[in-house]
Amino acid sequence: MRTRSVAQLCLLTLALAGCGLFGPEYLEEREVTVGPTLARCQGAGPQSCMVVDGGLFYDGIEGFDYQPGYDYRLRIGKYDPWDGGEPPQDAGRYAYRLLEQLEKTLAPSTPATLSVGPARVTCLRSDDFCLVVDGEPYEDMITSFEYEAGGHYILETNRYRDGRYVLSGVASRNTAAGTEVEITVDRHRVVCGDGHPGYCKVVNGTPYRGEIVGFQPRHEDSYRLRVERFDMFPEGVSGAAYVPDHGYRWLETLERTSGS
Repeated sequence: MRTRSVAQLCLLTLALAGCGLFGPEYLEEREVTVGPTLARCQGAGPQSCMVVDGGLFYDGIEGFDYQPGYDYRLRIGKYDPWDGGEPPQDAGRYAYRLLEQLEKTLAPSTPATLSVGPARVTCLRSDDFCLVVDGEPYEDMITSFEYEAGGHYILETNRYRDGRYVLSGVASRNTAAGTEVEITVDRHRVVCGDGHPGYCKVVNGTPYRGEIVGFQPRHEDSYRLRVERFDMFPEGVSGAAYVPDHGYRWLETLERTSGS
């Protein structure tokens, strides 16, 4: 008899949980659309966001298995996972849970072949580094592409109505040819001075829009470095005038001078 009572209690508990009585209390339930690509966004650091109802969505949706290349229509619930308390630093105030996936349809796209350079450069619209795509700084991200500096890439992608891309395959990756050189890096950044917004490091006395791969300076110090210098573009190819012809990979810090 005791075993039967326990079993009945378990079934009742499952039934109540299915009704949401033991689940989170939703502050809001709504229908949303989710786009076919991820977008670059800035939280505590650079990250990727889903595009929900046409805007950047900085949170996840519990129970939602996102696949790029599809348009979704979902019903989601918003709740407070902290029960009114203060969330940890950099954590969201609210959380979201999938209640029902209403639609999932293949999003229209067009094939696009892209070239990606072997080092990033200072973005034109943000104080960050951007990929060099088809010779220009690309302010967004390429969904499903895992970038590794030091190689010239040719990518096969699909381009969607929002102008963003989803990787379908890496056609080639060729290591950028390099030679070892020494450079100096000044302690302060300056306006790039190439007719476009942005602040640049000063390398060998000249503003440099590119990234020095693997180099993490103290901004108040100046440096003399041993680096690998490589071409940003394959032979016979050129990019925008403000994209440097050469990139650098940090090998060794030869000298560091502390600022006053």
